Amino acid sequence: MDSAEAAAAYTSPHHEATDVNSIQEETGGEAVVPQQPTTTPSGAPMPTTTDPALIEAWDRCWTVVKASPGEFDVWEELMRLADRQDGGFTPDAPPANIANVRILYDAFLEQFPLCFGYWKKYSDLEFLARGAEGAIEIFERGVKGIANSVDLWVQYCTFIMEHKADNREEIEQLFERGAKCVGLDFMPHVFWEKFISFYEEKEEFSKMFQLMERVIRIPMHQYARFYQQYVQLASTRPMSEILSEEQYNTFKAKATAREGQDETSEEMPEEQLEAEIRRLVIEASGLIYARTAEETNKRWPFEAEIKRPYFHVKPMDMPQLSNWRRYLDFEETEGDVERIRVLYERCLVTCALYEEFWLRYGAWARSLDNVELLQDIYSRAVVMVPSSNPSLALTLAMIEEERGDNEAARRQYQKTLERLPGHIETIVRFANFERRISPGDLAAAELVYASQLGLDNVDVMTQTAIVTLYAKFLWQVRKDVDGARAIFKTGEGKFDSKFYFSNYIKFEMDQPGEDYEKRVSAVYEQVRYSGLSESVKNDYSQSYLDFVMEFGTSAARYNQLEADIKAPSVYVAQSRKRAAAAAERADEEERAKRQRQEQAEVEEEKKNDVAMDGQAQASSEHVEKDGAVASSDAGLGMVDPAHAQWAGPASGYSYPPATGAYGQAQWDHGAA
Repeated sequence: MDSAEAAAAYTSPHHEATDVNSIQEETGGEAVVPQQPTTTPSGAPMPTTTDPALIEAWDRCWTVVKASPGEFDVWEELMRLADRQDGGFTPDAPPANIANVRILYDAFLEQFPLCFGYWKKYSDLEFLARGAEGAIEIFERGVKGIANSVDLWVQYCTFIMEHKADNREEIEQLFERGAKCVGLDFMPHVFWEKFISFYEEKEEFSKMFQLMERVIRIPMHQYARFYQQYVQLASTRPMSEILSEEQYNTFKAKATAREGQDETSEEMPEEQLEAEIRRLVIEASGLIYARTAEETNKRWPFEAEIKRPYFHVKPMDMPQLSNWRRYLDFEETEGDVERIRVLYERCLVTCALYEEFWLRYGAWARSLDNVELLQDIYSRAVVMVPSSNPSLALTLAMIEEERGDNEAARRQYQKTLERLPGHIETIVRFANFERRISPGDLAAAELVYASQLGLDNVDVMTQTAIVTLYAKFLWQVRKDVDGARAIFKTGEGKFDSKFYFSNYIKFEMDQPGEDYEKRVSAVYEQVRYSGLSESVKNDYSQSYLDFVMEFGTSAARYNQLEADIKAPSVYVAQSRKRAAAAAERADEEERAKRQRQEQAEVEEEKKNDVAMDGQAQASSEHVEKDGAVASSDAGLGMVDPAHAQWAGPASGYSYPPATGAYGQAQWDHGAA
C-alpha cells in the first residue's frame, strides 16, 4: 500500500475507530438518541474530542494529505492534533485514540520512512498500548524503513537490553544485525560503544576484545578513542583471557621464536612470555591503527562537507550534492564493495528525493549482477522520489519481471497508469510485458492499448500516439490487418501528425491486393487536406508521386500530381482557402467578443458615474471633522486610506485593488 492509499485507508473497516453502538430510548413508541459520528465530514476518523476547532483542523489536514501525501508540514500538524485527543494514548485510552494514532503513523511513515525519530516515537506509543511486543514490532518496521540509522539501532538495542535482559543470544544477534547496517558509518561510535559495553557488563572480555579488534579497523570519526580503549584492555587483562586459543598460540610461537628458543631450550618464564605476547599484540595493533588513520584521513574532507546527514524534504544546495557525487566517485575508485554500498545508503538518506542518486546506485548494483539488491533499491526509490517521473517505477517493473515476480511487475505498471493515464512509455512497456509473459495469448497485451483509448484527460498528441501504437501492435504483433485498419481509421480527420500518417501509409503500403492503389492514395489524400505545414505536405506529396509512378494505373493521375507539386493545384488552393476561412472566422469571433467587452465597460462606467456623482454630492454636504475627505478634493478622487478602499481620478474611477483568487475574479468580471 503506497502513501496515498495509506492516507485514504481511514475509510476502510480495517482502520475504523471502534464503533459506538447507538443508544435508543423508547418513549411513547418514539426513538432515539442519535449515534455519535465516527468520521469527520471528509471521511477521516473522528478524533476523540469535543473541541470543534480541533475537529475542523483534523479534518482539514487529513483532506490535504489524502490529496497530497508529500505535504510534510501538514503531517506534522496532524500528529500534534493527535496528541491533543481526550484521554491520551495509554492502555486505558479510548480505543478510537489508539486507532487514530496508528492510522496516522502508518500513513506518515509509509510516505516518509527515513524519519527515524518518528519510528522511535511510534514504538514508545505502542509500548504504552501493547507493551514490549508492540514496541518491538514498530522497531522492526523502523530498521527496515531506515536500516542505516545509527540512532534507531542504538534505541532498539537499548530497548531489548532493558526488556529482554536475560536473553543474551537475542541481544547479540540484534547487535550483529545492527553492525551490518551501521557499523561502517563514519559516525557509528554510539552504536559500537553500546555493543562493547554489553560485553563489558557481562565481563565477557574475550568477546569484548574480539569485537574491538573489528572496530579498530574501521575508518571513522573517533577511531583513535577506540584504539586507546583497545590498548588499555590489552594492557590490563591476561592474554589467555582475551585472545582466542588460536591467536594465543600464534603469538606464543612468535614470542618464543624471537627469543631464539627451540625444543631443547628451557621454557620462557610465564611472566616474560605474557609480557612478550602483550607487546606483540599491541605492536600488531599499531600497524592496524596506522592503516585506519590513513583511510580515515582520505575520507575526512568529504565528511567535513556533509552539513545535513539526515533526511529532510527541503532541497539540498548544490555544493552538498557535488560533495556526494565526488565522495561516491572516490569510494567506487577505492573498490571496497561493502564500503561503496554503505556510502550509497547514507547518501540516499540525505538525497532521497533526488532521482539521479537512485539511478546511480542501481547502475552500480547492476554491475554486481545482484538482482535482489536492485529490487530493494528501486522498491525504495519509487516511494521516495516524486511520482511525476515514472522512470523508476518502470525500471522496477522490469526488475520484478527479471526476478520472475510477474504480479509485482504488473502492479507497478497499473499503479503508474493510475497516476499518469495515457503515459506512452508505460503503455508500451506494459503491453510488451504482457506479450512476453503470454506469447501464445495476446489478449492481455491488446487490452492495455484498448483501455487507454478515448481517455478524456489526455491531449491530442497523446491520443494520436495511443491510436498509432495500438494499430501497429495489431498489425505487426497480432497480424490482425482488419483490426489495425479499423484503429487507424478512428484517427481520420482528427489527427494532424507525421507519426500517425507515416505509420498509416506504411501500413497500407504493406498490404498488397485488391484496391491497393485506392487504399494508399486515400491516406495520402488525407495528408494533403490535413493541418500539417505546407513543407511537410510537400514531402508527402513527393512520396505520393513516387508511389503513383511505381504502382499507379493512370498517367493522367501522375501528371496531375506532378503539376500540383510544381504549381499548387485546385486541391492545394482549396486547402489554403479552408485554412484562411477558419482564420477569418476566428478573427470575427474575437472582434465580436471585444465589442461585447467594450459595451459592457461603457455601461459599467455609466453606472459608476451615477454612483460617484451621488457620493460627491453627499460629501460636499457633510465634511468630516477629521479631514478624511475634503470637499475641494472630492473631484480629484483623493480619499483617506483609513476611510475608504479605493482612490482614483474622477474622470475614470478605478476598481478597488483585488486580493486573492476571488478578488481577482471580481476585477476581471468588472473589467469585462
